Amino acid sequence: MTMVFSGTTSTMKSGLNFTFSYSVQSVTSTTYRVAGDFAGNPSVTFTAWLLKNGTTLAVNLNHSSSNMTGTMAANLVQGYFGELAAVQGFVQEQSIYSNLFRSNGTSTVTIGTNTFTVTNYTAYALPETIQLCTGETDSLTAYSLSEGTPSGSSYELPVYVSIAGSSTSNGSATPFAFTIRITAFTVG
Repeated sequence: MTMVFSGTTSTMKSGLNFTFSYSVQSVTSTTYRVAGDFAGNPSVTFTAWLLKNGTTLAVNLNHSSSNMTGTMAANLVQGYFGELAAVQGFVQEQSIYSNLFRSNGTSTVTIGTNTFTVTNYTAYALPETIQLCTGETDSLTAYSLSEGTPSGSSYELPVYVSIAGSSTSNGSATPFAFTIRITAFTVG
């Protein structure tokens, strides 16, 4: 089962504000062609060609006449999609720290032609402190998650995530705020 996404993430972390929008332009049996727009400082548009196993084939920045490949291209893709991975980490933490979060009911969402039920989650109380096994402490001041399993899929898709708070490591606190909303996907 493969899912192809389009969406937007906005974040504020250590004073960095940006919006990252992306869409899958085409899909072959082995490759995704993804267009991205990173609105921040500096702002960048790019096209990335990715194998379905996650390997980066090439990246073109700002419609230049040449593509980057190899480690440089892979690092760029990792950098731009890294915030999405960080938010996915928070979503996974919910199952580990299930005593801190509760269902706030269900709702029906329609994304493109897909209509399905999502469960909405919130924290029992805010602020909520989570002591991670790495020694880091996360203090959540906002938490909202909606996820469900689209028809034809066995993957639980987080369609909306909004998290804010601060992360403290070695006595130093760093504020963070993430919002991700999936705006389109296909199940194949």
